[in-house]
Amino acid sequence: MDGFTKEDFQVFHISGLDERMDAIKNRIQPKFHEIGAQLATDLSMMIGNEMHLHIARHARRTVNPPNDTWLAIADNKRGYKKHPHFQVGLFDDHLFIWLALIYELPSKAVIANMFLERLDLFRTLPNETVVSLDI
Repeated sequence: MDGFTKEDFQVFHISGLDERMDAIKNRIQPKFHEIGAQLATDLSMMIGNEMHLHIARHARRTVNPPNDTWLAIADNKRGYKKHPHFQVGLFDDHLFIWLALIYELPSKAVIANMFLERLDLFRTLPNETVVSLDI
């Protein structure tokens, strides 16, 4: 696989839910499967805990096509939203790689307090790093 192409990013300019979802399923998700399988294997070895690949299905969408799509890697086989997880995904103009702690994470307050106690860690992140405070 050669990675993502300019045409892959153009998927998000396709009008209509069904049309965009077909393009995501046929163009993006096969690449997510290949990339995600390798990342899950590598992360499992690095972390010492089995990691599992999840690919966004956008199953609840009935009208509006997605503006982005992603793969997630978490230590839970059944899902990722209630767990800290890694995401790799695309918008129409960029690729993102996130360590994500999202709204369904039950221990988010505990984790946030741990981060607040170690703010020095954030000062060591590369300049290209963005910390989203999207709450």
